Amino acid sequence: MPIHKKIIQTIKAHAMLQPCDSVIVGLSGGADSVALLHTLFYLKAELGISQISAVHVNHGLRVEAAVDEDFCRSLCAKLQTSLQVCYADVRGLAAKESLSIEEAGRKLRYYYLQEAAHSIGAKIATGHHQNDNAETVIMNLARGAGLRGLCGIPPVNGNIIRPLLYVPRAEIEKYIVAYNLEYVHDASNFLQEHTRNRIRHTVLPVIEAAVNPQAVQTIANNAEWLRADEELLEEMARKAYDSAVEESGLRIEFMLDTPLPIASRIIRLAISHISPKKLSNIIFAHIQSVLDLLHMKTGAEVHLPGLIAYKTSSHIQIVLPEAIQKFATYSLPMGTSQFITELGMTISVSQTPPDKKSNLYCTKCFNYGKVKGTLILRARQPGDTIVMNSTAKPFTKKLQDYFTDKKTPKQKRDSIPVLACGNDIIWVLDKYNPVSTKYSGDTCWVSLWRSL
Repeated sequence: MPIHKKIIQTIKAHAMLQPCDSVIVGLSGGADSVALLHTLFYLKAELGISQISAVHVNHGLRVEAAVDEDFCRSLCAKLQTSLQVCYADVRGLAAKESLSIEEAGRKLRYYYLQEAAHSIGAKIATGHHQNDNAETVIMNLARGAGLRGLCGIPPVNGNIIRPLLYVPRAEIEKYIVAYNLEYVHDASNFLQEHTRNRIRHTVLPVIEAAVNPQAVQTIANNAEWLRADEELLEEMARKAYDSAVEESGLRIEFMLDTPLPIASRIIRLAISHISPKKLSNIIFAHIQSVLDLLHMKTGAEVHLPGLIAYKTSSHIQIVLPEAIQKFATYSLPMGTSQFITELGMTISVSQTPPDKKSNLYCTKCFNYGKVKGTLILRARQPGDTIVMNSTAKPFTKKLQDYFTDKKTPKQKRDSIPVLACGNDIIWVLDKYNPVSTKYSGDTCWVSLWRSL
């Protein structure tokens, strides 16, 4: 099938473009992006494209970067289309975010492309082709990305379209020759330290020689079929998600009764709700580690890239590390009020009962004569105890044992404030609100006030 016909078929099959759409081409100057820009101009009228422009991102990584930029400027001048050139600090981003040079370059390319696209309401066209798709599938398979990774590169991803995705590299090269198109050669495409290059120049040729000469097309076809399966499973997971999630996290009972393909996707959805940016670093092994928590003891936890998942008695919680923090320490002299940042409320200590205003959240009474020193609102400490009520007589209980009995996740214990007198706990400000009987009385009122 001629390349133009194949591109039109791809664009229509995936509804990539609508009449009067504007398109920005990611132009590196290589054969793929040059062929993409040329074919879109060739098909501009037939596709009803209103405007075609280009963005070139100069990574500054190679001595030839300036030559590539000059070539892109010259090409766009010949085509009488606008070109935006962006200068990316790839090494700086890689060092700052602990990324590979490849990943940092990719992240910055899409950042600049999206900025340009949003400024004029355009769609972004990239030159990914069938060989790129096959290489991506092989790379994801080896890394353990699950079914989602085996779907390869999506034809459409938001405002990003890939019209060449079903065109093999060999056909692009023939197109370049047929139209006598010039392009720049990127020597880094042959460096073996890059994972994709090793797959392109070593792994795929061996597969084609030893297994299937049509491996690229076969892998790409399989990715297309698997994508349909993935979309169905994703839809089922979205429907199940609302039943799986509660304020306390993912319901363990529900997750254990849910088929593995749906349960794993529910976890991905939960992560995306917490932090969509973290999801890009999550692979199947991370999802499996969260699934393993379902069968572990209460309090068990696993660390994911930028996230922590842990098991309570009834839920799996997935949180950002900063959500697990130790409660600060506040001194509470008699007759004072303080705003408690972590609680979003004001706490006051008084020898007279508070007025029961509408913003009064809670009040506890104590015998201030038994308090030695100043009351402290703080996180738990080793050796903390509380005197509990009993049908027989009061008894002293370690705070650690109290939390264990109440099945309070260990990850939350340092964030629960306690009102303390030395190592004596007078009041635990969790949902159970136990108060020490040792300090019972009515000469001191400690009150919490909601912010108005």
